[in-house]
Amino acid sequence: IIDSIQYHCKGERDELLPAASYSLVQQVKNRGVYSFCMCPGGFIVPAATSPGEVVVNGMSPSKRNNLFANSGIVVEINVEEDIPKYEKFGVLKGLEYQKDLERLAFTSGGRSQTAPAQRLTDFVEGILSSDLNPTSYQPGLKSAPLHSLLPRSIGSRLRTGFAEFGKKMKGYYTSEANIVGVESRTSSPVNIPRNEQLEHPEIKGLFPCGEGGGYAGGIVSAAMDGERCAEAAVAGL
Repeated sequence: IIDSIQYHCKGERDELLPAASYSLVQQVKNRGVYSFCMCPGGFIVPAATSPGEVVVNGMSPSKRNNLFANSGIVVEINVEEDIPKYEKFGVLKGLEYQKDLERLAFTSGGRSQTAPAQRLTDFVEGILSSDLNPTSYQPGLKSAPLHSLLPRSIGSRLRTGFAEFGKKMKGYYTSEANIVGVESRTSSPVNIPRNEQLEHPEIKGLFPCGEGGGYAGGIVSAAMDGERCAEAAVAGL
């Protein structure tokens, strides 16, 4: 489907062309909704790190020759405005919010690594899917009403964002696509402070960097930030 949209072709793309990718973004109610880490010809994989949570992620093998395309679709979160009830957790409020989303996915997925899912059009239209499309996610999928389970600040923006994506890419908005939850670790919910020299203001020799430190949101940006911090560390010797 993605190949036919991007290459304007019918049927399979020419064998000399690579699997097609896409990048989509839409502002919805003053928050960005965008595609993240789009993997053509890839797999959705389990990425949980603790019991009682479901976390999904995506990847592509080098040949990008799997049947499916996948992408994380991200909603921007403003911690001050969107999650006020987590204020009691202080600087870890974003982390606690993330944990609750992952527990929600675990429960609605059947309390295993089976992930909750819905057909894309059903999600946008607020309908529980009677069945789901084939998937690359090996633990399997369970139909769940993600349109009502996700927090409104996320779910409503996703529903609007998907509908707008369909206007930008004719054919993208289709019942042949699944949404699978949740990809909740696109960036760190905790930001470790650092000064102009990229060093922690209170711990000499500590240079917080990359995604874990809260200074990157992907492989390339993490690598670039790591390079900057390595140079800063050498300069401080």
